Amino acid sequence: MAKPPDPLPTANVAGFVADLAREHGVVVVRTKLDQFAEKLTELSGDDVRLDATELALVKLTERGVITPREMNMLILNHIREQRRSGLS
Repeated sequence: MAKPPDPLPTANVAGFVADLAREHGVVVVRTKLDQFAEKLTELSGDDVRLDATELALVKLTERGVITPREMNMLILNHIREQRRSGLS
C-alpha cells in the first residue's frame, strides 16, 4: 500500500484523492444512510453535505488507506482550495 506524500497536497486535492481512491478501488456512492445523516443534520439546523472528494476521503480512512489525521488535513486543504478558487 502506497503511503500518501508528506506533506499532503494543498493544490489539486480533488485530483489527488480521485487517483488514490481509484488506486485502492474506492468508489463513492451516496447511500441511503448518507442521505439520512444529511437530513438529520439539516433538521438540527446545520447544512453539512460532503462532496465526492470528502466522501472518498472518509471511505479511504475506513479502509485504512489513510489515517484520520491525514483525512482531516486533506479535507482542510480541499476546503481551502475551494475557497481560494471561489467554489464554496
